[in-house]
Amino acid sequence: MRLLLLTTLTLTVHAAPVVAPPVVPRAVVIATARGETAIPVGVHKGHAALPVSRLGAVLPVTSEVFGDWALVAFAGEPFRFLLGAPLFVHDGRVVPVAGGAYIVSDTLFVPLQWLAEFVPRIFSEGYRYDPRSARFEETRMATRTPSVATPAPGRPGSDAARRNGLRLAHRVVVDPGHGGVDPGNPGRHLPGNMREKHVNLAIGLQLRDELRRRGVDVIMTRSTDTLIALGERALMCRDECDLFVSIHVNSLPARRGYERVDGAETYFLGEALTAEARRVAAMENEALRYETGGGDLGGDLGFIFKDLQTNEFLRESALLADIVQHQTAATHPGQNRGVAQAPYVVLKTATRPAILVETGFATNRRDGEFLASKSGQQAIARSIAEGVVEYLKRYEAKVLVGTQP
Repeated sequence: MRLLLLTTLTLTVHAAPVVAPPVVPRAVVIATARGETAIPVGVHKGHAALPVSRLGAVLPVTSEVFGDWALVAFAGEPFRFLLGAPLFVHDGRVVPVAGGAYIVSDTLFVPLQWLAEFVPRIFSEGYRYDPRSARFEETRMATRTPSVATPAPGRPGSDAARRNGLRLAHRVVVDPGHGGVDPGNPGRHLPGNMREKHVNLAIGLQLRDELRRRGVDVIMTRSTDTLIALGERALMCRDECDLFVSIHVNSLPARRGYERVDGAETYFLGEALTAEARRVAAMENEALRYETGGGDLGGDLGFIFKDLQTNEFLRESALLADIVQHQTAATHPGQNRGVAQAPYVVLKTATRPAILVETGFATNRRDGEFLASKSGQQAIARSIAEGVVEYLKRYEAKVLVGTQP
């Protein structure tokens, strides 16, 4: 299943100009044999949406809200919207959109994208939409045509997936941090010549195996000791990919009591709210100096967050981070350091829910010994895998409401 396959957020390396988003029309003109009606466009949630009550007055649109879902029918054809989420369900398929349905002052709004792109696609002989004039036209008697031949998300899961409670196929990108000429942190309490990059890769490979045993397909950003540019890692999670998980090891600069700090924590993209989050992000982002050309990926996070919030990435990433952290903390010998946000460069190009797991402190003796051991690496990988599967099961429970088991 293409989990939350949303309008792609495109970032260009080395501070390329940010392309302005499409202009949102103030109103959409509905033209039928009965005349023309202008329906105002709402932008309450950051994306263009239309009030269903106004649509129903001029088009064959009906709606019903039950719980977190809205059932909207066009000419009798049902579409189920999960309120607040950037998707709808049609013909048993999860269809991603830039922004979802929502309710404001007891009025149900549906995304303009649904009416402009999907209705004309399904009722191709009956309706068309002109984006230049923001005009939706009835062309002839509407007759439902077969869905266009696009890849259908929601492929049935394997036997292994079903044994682990998953009904659908899923793919995850696992990203072992650093690599090659970038060793990561030196690992004060890692044995011999072991560095952070080695621990990350070992845990990443174990995580790959754990997920595959649970029926989840895995793509590795690296499976050997090589350097992958920070901006290219999350871009490997596209199309049929559901989640991006980056693996790292934390450390502290020498200061009073630094060796006593231990435990795992999980991050998702955001402005750092604490000095510790800023420190950790700055430490991990230093990997840019090993890349040809170096530099940040576009500087200011403001335009990224606007798009991310519109597309529910922050909410889903936060949920994923919370579930993974809960599982990891139950296994880790150190303290539960919780979930936080930070501006990690490796997460900036993510177009799917994405997290970064700091698996412990190489500057703490117990953490270092745990992370250097095969049993510790397996324990961390197993806990992250359990968290990922739990998140995917919760997502399936939301999008597969009312479907056959």
